[in-house]
Amino acid sequence: MAIAVAYSDTPEGRVAMVFAAREAMQRREQLLVLHILDDAAGDGDVEAMRASVQTVLDNGGVGGSPWELRTGEHSGDRVGALVDLVSDSGAGLFVAGSKRMSPIGKFLLERSLQRLLLEVDVPILVVKEPQ
Repeated sequence: MAIAVAYSDTPEGRVAMVFAAREAMQRREQLLVLHILDDAAGDGDVEAMRASVQTVLDNGGVGGSPWELRTGEHSGDRVGALVDLVSDSGAGLFVAGSKRMSPIGKFLLERSLQRLLLEVDVPILVVKEPQ
């Protein structure tokens, strides 16, 4: 089984990626970095994304972790496309990053994260960025 994480160039996305890489190394499983493209990206865009992912992993101290980038396209529903990509990946765990929230914020959970929690068929581990 593999461990999947969505690529997001945000603080919570970077924390999730590093956590997923550490978990994959500990479990001796493959790390799958998933990303939904806005439109048909050129090879240069994908290569820039690969470099960005490697930089995040290097900065997180897990640069030696083997990983694979898988991309998908959406037709207006990014979360639905990500759900499909997670399902197609064969991952046994999906790691998602989340912002720290107030009690009211927790009640009104971020809509995209809420959809992922409801629609992804594999266990989801939600990690928060450190304080």
